[in-house]
Amino acid sequence: MKNRCNLATIALTIVLTLLTGAVGASGTQTGDAGIQWLSYAEGRQRGEAENKKVFLVFNADWCRYCLQMEKETFQNPTVIAYVNRNFVPISVNSDREQDIAAKYNVRGLPSTWFISENGDRIGNRPGYIAADEMLKILKYIGSDSYLTMSFQAFVDKGK
Repeated sequence: MKNRCNLATIALTIVLTLLTGAVGASGTQTGDAGIQWLSYAEGRQRGEAENKKVFLVFNADWCRYCLQMEKETFQNPTVIAYVNRNFVPISVNSDREQDIAAKYNVRGLPSTWFISENGDRIGNRPGYIAADEMLKILKYIGSDSYLTMSFQAFVDKGK
């Protein structure tokens, strides 16, 4: 009887260890599954090579709304999935890369830009963008609806 209890305890310990390891591993994968931000040079090159639109965000460490977007909008699983699937995401710290911020005439932060597959600027949106609004904008640009209708018409259609 004592041997049976010991074997059951050992088996239970092994199972729990395996389960804990599996949960930990999946938790790590979830954490790693955020937006796959690239540098400006790498992102622009990849956008052209993969013929994908670029999602470009200007931010700074001191910017309260940049930090809020990072914590809320860019942690939203639907936003993460849509960006990673349909865009090449680039994050630029405007304090460290002032030349790039100047190239886009960034005056306030955060500043979100969209660039076409061929490198043309599609448009930008300054300021904080909540996850639900960001998703609408991403779908508007990602579906090429911006070529044929206004953003308001797109939203009204419920796409």
